Amino acid sequence: MMSDDLDQLLQRAGRPMPVPDALMARILADAARVQPRPARAPWAGFWDVFDMVGALFGGRGAVAGLASVACAGLYLGAAQPSALVDFALALGGAGVVDQLDFMPSIDMLMAEE
Repeated sequence: MMSDDLDQLLQRAGRPMPVPDALMARILADAARVQPRPARAPWAGFWDVFDMVGALFGGRGAVAGLASVACAGLYLGAAQPSALVDFALALGGAGVVDQLDFMPSIDMLMAEE
């Protein structure tokens, strides 16, 4: 009947069709031939290195942010503005500023005997 014919058609459609090996080899060879090849840009100097390093850290904006924070930290560490000292005094009293040693001597790193 009708459902038997439909069942046979669906069973036949569900089977994978065999693909000849020669045909598959020609298809893969043709696909490999037409694949685009990445072009290498010529070396442009310092800015290429900056872009590559910047890509590691998240782009030029992230590198600029890291550089500005490094400059601010260097300034605050070397200049020690009076407002920063006043803020430290307000937080912990006079003892906090006396205890801070940003450049410890080598004696602190030596093992005590």
